[in-house]
Amino acid sequence: MIQNILRGGAVLVAPVLLAPFVLAEDKSENWMPPGAKDDTKFDWIELTSGEWLKGEFSHMYDDSVEFDSDILGDLDIDWSDIKQIRFRQPMGVRLDNRTVHRGKVVMVDGVITFEDTGETAPRKEVVSITPVYKNEWDRWELEGKLGLDFQTGNTDETRYTANFEAVRRTVSTRWKSDYLGNYTKTDGSESANNHRASTEFDYFFDERLFIRVINVEFYRDKFQNLDVQLTAGAGIGYKVIDSKDFDWEVQAGPAYQYNQYSQVQPGESRTAQSPAAIFSTTLDWDITDDLEYKLSYQGILTNAESGLFTQHVVTSLEYELTSIFDVFVMLQMDRVQNPKQLSDGSTPEKSDVTLSFGLGVDI
Repeated sequence: MIQNILRGGAVLVAPVLLAPFVLAEDKSENWMPPGAKDDTKFDWIELTSGEWLKGEFSHMYDDSVEFDSDILGDLDIDWSDIKQIRFRQPMGVRLDNRTVHRGKVVMVDGVITFEDTGETAPRKEVVSITPVYKNEWDRWELEGKLGLDFQTGNTDETRYTANFEAVRRTVSTRWKSDYLGNYTKTDGSESANNHRASTEFDYFFDERLFIRVINVEFYRDKFQNLDVQLTAGAGIGYKVIDSKDFDWEVQAGPAYQYNQYSQVQPGESRTAQSPAAIFSTTLDWDITDDLEYKLSYQGILTNAESGLFTQHVVTSLEYELTSIFDVFVMLQMDRVQNPKQLSDGSTPEKSDVTLSFGLGVDI
């Protein structure tokens, strides 16, 4: 008889059978999934909607939490949309008063509690959160892009664009290194050959203000008559816009530049040195969950012998295919206001523009 009732009237019977359990759960404001409180394998997040997520907490920066779920993949969650977090390991938490707490922490109803000391802090005072890593590799984020173009027949051409970036984060610092190179060879003759590598280290005073402790860049461009260009400087930066989907920061400071040229006019020195001033800005906009726009600009002011004013712009549009792979279109522009003359009296063009397409990898 019970089977007939369940088979013929499941819609009517199920609410009656489940109602006591649903009501009991709704009355309990402290309900959480079994094992979430003391789980040592997974982090647990409760959203303000009451939904729970299980996975790996990567970090919280710019009011955005990066969380990795085995089923849902990499997630970016608004800091304000999180009600509760149960961490599986000790964490490093930086507050807006520039203090850093390390140890076992928990967030419930928007309040961070440092269990070792019993101190608390409201959500709005938290600048960043990162795990206290046991493995140095876990502090790094790696990204690479590669664009290739081959043509054979009446015209033989090989062209590539390569871009690699590594970022190391802690609750107070950011260390970023990257490489960008372009090479083109047509019918046995090179028409593009340039390479740029840089590294910079930032220390954050609070959520928006940071000091660029050191910034070093190497640049070489055969067709701009540059064998070596070394620029070293420091400065101060500020996050103008700091949100989950849109991030814009600016940086400026003094520097010093050394140039070694491939060719010069008779009697001229192959090297030039100059004090410099650097201004840079970066913009990162998540247009949708899968589409991202990036812009990076750098301007360097030097004396006339070193080029007077050089500019470097990289802008890209990236579409995420999977959590690891994406496709991109990237536009690069390099401009020297006062290029160095070659030994034959000719002068390189002031601007070089490169457009490339390819595949990107995020690790």
